[in-house]
Formats: sequence, structure tokens, C-alpha cells
Amino acid sequence: MEEPIPLNTWEDFEGELIAIDKRFKERQRQNRRSNVECPLYRGVGDSEYHLESTLDRIKREMQFSDYQTILEIVNEHVSTCTGRKSDLGKKEPKINLGKFKLPLSTYEFMAYLRHNGFPSPLIDWTKSPYIAAFFAFGDIYSKKEHVSIFVYTGKCFCGQNPCIRILGHTIATDPKHYLQQSEYSICVKGQGEEMCFANHEDVKDDEGENILIKYKIPASERQKVLIKLDSMNITAYSLFGSEPSLMETLALREIVIK
Repeated sequence: MEEPIPLNTWEDFEGELIAIDKRFKERQRQNRRSNVECPLYRGVGDSEYHLESTLDRIKREMQFSDYQTILEIVNEHVSTCTGRKSDLGKKEPKINLGKFKLPLSTYEFMAYLRHNGFPSPLIDWTKSPYIAAFFAFGDIYSKKEHVSIFVYTGKCFCGQNPCIRILGHTIATDPKHYLQQSEYSICVKGQGEEMCFANHEDVKDDEGENILIKYKIPASERQKVLIKLDSMNITAYSLFGSEPSLMETLALREIVIK
């Protein structure tokens, strides 16, 4: 990934969205027979944060086979405590990750664990740049000077070098997945005869085929952005549907942007 692109205003970012859409449509036109991923967005409330999974933060480059063994153990404990038992490895189809094939049922269980706080190699994105903007600007208590929005678009290919694979959104998982227009990515690379997890930021732009951009936006744009998002009904309550998120939305409307 290249250095972050600093922007001065929210309007600058909306101008970038036009360019991103134009570039995506041109790449679609040029690659009609290949799988070009649509742009995905991820917002973070602190521009110093890196694009790393929760598993990256505690253990880097874990092998897929080792993580799969951990999933099988965790699945038994989850079943005992909650009654939820996942049929790991049995549901078709399987997602091609080069030397490793990820069963759909395993992916669904990984997404479930990700939503409930278990260390995961998955990073969640949204198809909507405005939902990403909410996650970037939505913390009304934040004192950070800049927020960031990541943008990724690329082609699906997994080899020896680190590569990002978008796993798809049609899965059975937490309802928030659908409210937030979520997609999940995983970054993998070859390690001898094995596949291991890799850092998303280590992926190189292969002649414009894998584009990962980080935009840095002043947090002083927060109120302007939240007013616009509220008018679009992009709020904590619309994205989470819980009582705490309702209180957060009411605080925003009655105190922050009133």
C-alpha cells in the first residue's frame, strides 16, 4: 500500500469517489472476462490505525491449518455453551485460496466469531462509502485530529505473494452484516506447501490490478459529515438496531447536530 493521501475536506473525498467509480468502470470494460472486485470501503476513527485484522494484532502469519484446528476446538466450546454447532468443512461450495480451499460453513463460522470478538483473520468492509464514513466519523467523543477511509478494489488471485481475497457477502451470519452492506476480506500468501495469513498492507499494486488506498481526512469535518449521513438515515441505530445504538443516535440528533 502506498502512503496515505491527505485530503482537506469531506468534499475532496466525494470528488475521489467519482474518480474511483470511473476507474472501476474502466477496469471492468478492459477485463470483461476476469473477476474485478467492486470498490469496498472501511472507515476508522484514527488515521494512525493500520489495516490489520484482530488476529494480526496478536499473532502474525499463522498457518491456515493451525487456525482451522483452533476453529474446531472453539466450535465445540461454543456448542456446549450456546447450543450453536457449526458443521465445519461440510457445506459446499468452497472458496479457492490457492493451495487452500475454504469451505463456506467454515467461513460463516469465522464471520460469527469475528462479530463476537474472537481473533479473526477477516477484515470487514462495506460496499457503501457513506457507511464507511459513519465508522470513521461516528465517535462523537473522539479527540483524534484525522480519520481515515480505506478503499480496495482488485482481482481475485492467490499465489506465493501476499494477496487480498474478497470472500463474498452471501452467508448466514449476524444481521449487522446485512444492515452494514458488509463484505469480508482475507489476506494470504504461500509458505512452502502451506498457506498462511498475511498483512493487508503488504499487498503490492500489480499493474493497477490490486488497488489499496488510504485517505486521511480532518476530523474537524465530523459535524458536517454526520449531518449529511443522518439525512441519509445512516446512523448507529440503522446500522446496529440495538438499544445502545438508539441512545447514540438520539444523542447525535438532540445534542451534537441539533
